[in-house]
Amino acid sequence: MKFKLKKNYKWYDLLTIPFCCSPISTVALGIQKMLTALAAVLQVSVLAQFIDSVDLAIRLEGSWNETLFWFILLAICVGWRRISFMVGKIFISYLRIMAIVQFGKALTDKCSKLHYSLIEKEDSWNLINRVCKKPEEQVRLMAQRTFNLMLYIIRIFGVLYIVFTNVWWIGVLTGISCIPLIFLSLKSGEKNYNSTKRVADYERRYQYLGDVLSGREAVNERALFGFSEKINEEWFCQYEEARKIKLRANIQMASSIRGGSAAITFLSWLIIIALIFPTTEGKISYGMFVALATGMYDLVNMVGVELTKAVSQLSQCREFLKDLSEFSSLEEVPGVDLMPDVEPFMLEELEFRNVCFCYPGAKTDILKNVSFKIHDNGHYAFVGTNGAGKTTITKLMTALYNNYQGEILINGKELRTYSQSQIKAMFCGVYQDFSKYYISIEENVLVGAIHNINSDNKNAEVKYILEKVDLYDKIKTLPLGIKTPLGKILDGGVDFSGGQWQKLAMARAIISKAPVLILDEPTAALDPISESKMYEEYGDVGRGKTTIFISHRLGSTKLADKIFVLDSGKIVEEGSHQELMIKNGLYADMYESQRGWYK
Repeated sequence: MKFKLKKNYKWYDLLTIPFCCSPISTVALGIQKMLTALAAVLQVSVLAQFIDSVDLAIRLEGSWNETLFWFILLAICVGWRRISFMVGKIFISYLRIMAIVQFGKALTDKCSKLHYSLIEKEDSWNLINRVCKKPEEQVRLMAQRTFNLMLYIIRIFGVLYIVFTNVWWIGVLTGISCIPLIFLSLKSGEKNYNSTKRVADYERRYQYLGDVLSGREAVNERALFGFSEKINEEWFCQYEEARKIKLRANIQMASSIRGGSAAITFLSWLIIIALIFPTTEGKISYGMFVALATGMYDLVNMVGVELTKAVSQLSQCREFLKDLSEFSSLEEVPGVDLMPDVEPFMLEELEFRNVCFCYPGAKTDILKNVSFKIHDNGHYAFVGTNGAGKTTITKLMTALYNNYQGEILINGKELRTYSQSQIKAMFCGVYQDFSKYYISIEENVLVGAIHNINSDNKNAEVKYILEKVDLYDKIKTLPLGIKTPLGKILDGGVDFSGGQWQKLAMARAIISKAPVLILDEPTAALDPISESKMYEEYGDVGRGKTTIFISHRLGSTKLADKIFVLDSGKIVEEGSHQELMIKNGLYADMYESQRGWYK
């Protein structure tokens, strides 16, 4: 059964979600909890019968065989309550595994379809993190807390029923006194989950700082600069803020519940004292008195601690369902999780026609009536200061945002009419914050041509591409060659330098059959001269593709057939390098101010 998310979750989904993940383990866990609850209730009556039978046998008014029968039954009840804990752990373990396979996969699939803008928003990103963090743990908590509540309710009503059948008014009084505690528990559970929301930012920061302090990525600079003490102080500050918020919530929960629990405890002692009178009058047996006194002690513990804790925890799960409903309703992009079209796309012309765009939540347009044309096999550069809108243009080209005004035409057809598979087949790119995948070198390259990952000639193609980016001479000296894993996650893994990672990212882009190559400041971390040389290499290996350079440094612009100069969201100049220098406008000023960088 494949797990499917829905838009609105109700309280009963606390059980339907675990059931959809693993029907067998969920039902088995429910039966185990029910039998444990019934065994606990039965134990009260059996204990009374056992004590009474011993009393009768000692006075020679009863049979020792009957005593033995009640003893065996009592041993079974006690033994099952001990064994059932281990049985429950087995069911829980299997449920967690299936939750990863079913629920975790459904959440991952949803994340892969989310609109790009949701990833950039802090509120929606926090929501995604809350829902998708350890999904198997959330499913476990749903099942375990729901069945625990069921267990406590059965035990409480069972004991109350036994008390009621012997002294009815005591049973009624005890039942009524439990109600306020349940409401307190519900409120405290909501507050506790809300505190979890508030600490999300602090947790993310101190977890990151913890990685900096103990992870392998920063080990060299950690040793060189000796920043551990300063980072540790910041880690402690973030951790303390999170701890204080959680502590306040826990103290509020404990104080509200413990107050009611103390009242219940006091009431239970009064009830036990009250039971003495019907016992001396012979209305209940000595065995029943001992059993009821023991049962009342357990009842106080259940109502004052276990039940209130279970209700509070279940209330937290209900709050999670609200987050899950909100997460499931987040906007998706149809087809965004599909692979690029197998058929190569033939680009003839890409045109922006009076395009305006404003980021969600922003008050002003980042692009204002932008118009330009790009033709097949040309080299183009978009230059301008930071914030001018250069990267935004590439985001619109690749359909990360589609809420623009104006038209974006590809081969005369509006971009929004193309499918996601078609758009993915149009573009490839190397970005400033390109990804580093800790998988094999071969797999790193084939990420750019996912259709070829099982191809018979993939090795030859990967080697050819690595030669084009001048990386194969280094790789062939490694013991495993292109099969070598990168990073230190796997045995035999190696680390690449920054430049080698850049070349690997370029190899990913080149192996793609997409006709448009976007180079969005992938060399921003390099010095200007190294950047200029790297762009020349990119221009050579990217032949046969339409190339778009994005940069605020102008060392690469001489490679472009046409340059578009952006300022405050508008294209203020366009032309070749020579033409723009002759115009002596903004481009010429920028170039002259940077000329010294390239000497």
